[in-house]
Amino acid sequence: MMSRTLALLLLLSSLAAAQQAGSDPRDKPDPRDVPDPREAPDPRGKPQTPVEALQGRELYEALWKAGDFARLAQAMRQDGWQILPWIDSHCEGWMELLEQGAERTPEGQQRLAEMQAKGRKLASMADQVLGDTRFTIYVDRFYGWDAEQRRLFREGQKLFGQGAQLASEARTPEQLLAALTPLRQSLERSRPLGDTWGQSMALTLIGHIQRENVQKPEARATLAEARRLGREIRDLSSVWDSLALEYEMAILDVDKVAAKGTLQEQYLIALDMSDEQATELITRQLVELESVLGG
Repeated sequence: MMSRTLALLLLLSSLAAAQQAGSDPRDKPDPRDVPDPREAPDPRGKPQTPVEALQGRELYEALWKAGDFARLAQAMRQDGWQILPWIDSHCEGWMELLEQGAERTPEGQQRLAEMQAKGRKLASMADQVLGDTRFTIYVDRFYGWDAEQRRLFREGQKLFGQGAQLASEARTPEQLLAALTPLRQSLERSRPLGDTWGQSMALTLIGHIQRENVQKPEARATLAEARRLGREIRDLSSVWDSLALEYEMAILDVDKVAAKGTLQEQYLIALDMSDEQATELITRQLVELESVLGG
């Protein structure tokens, strides 16, 4: 459990009990009597890393602490596909404190309130600068869960981990099917809670399994839902992976229109992220698609 340690530093500088301070100015300390500054540590301390040199979460936190919300909003706009883990970390950190009993102490209650306020502020800023996200709804739901709902959320996380593990260990499409049970159970818990990220991750992996087992209509519907939810909170992994899976199915079906559409969506995401390498790769894929499928 995180707790605050209060250190009481008592500076005892009183005169001897028998000595009384009078009106004589000589009783006061001579202002010239100061320590030699050359013998003290360098007051400048260690060199600080310029904010301009920071990236990702370190940059966001530095701007937040500095109260530079204009630059923070600009950074969030530029890194729209990278901020979900940072915003979500405030929700997860809040829940961990709650699970550790932080609400039992005034200090813990204050810390919980601060984390909630920060999480809501960040979500609101993200929605304002990005324009097409629903981070505010995401964090509001998270903070609104009761004890039973938080238990179901943890169950969903555990079940997703089990499904992902089974999927990673599978060597055939048939073996992949074993992962569907825990993944669907995870989805059953995340849906009523409005856990957007939990749903998008589970749906993407379920869609992958359906595709591997040649359930194309089911896979397409599942992946489309994963992508819709993922876009609400800029879940890059779910959106990008679902598009990649859609592209592979389109190529197998010799469906140029669908294949081109998925590549164009990925191109826009790469462009939004200023990822030159991904942009060049997708551009080459578009050119190859035209040359192979023609017309």
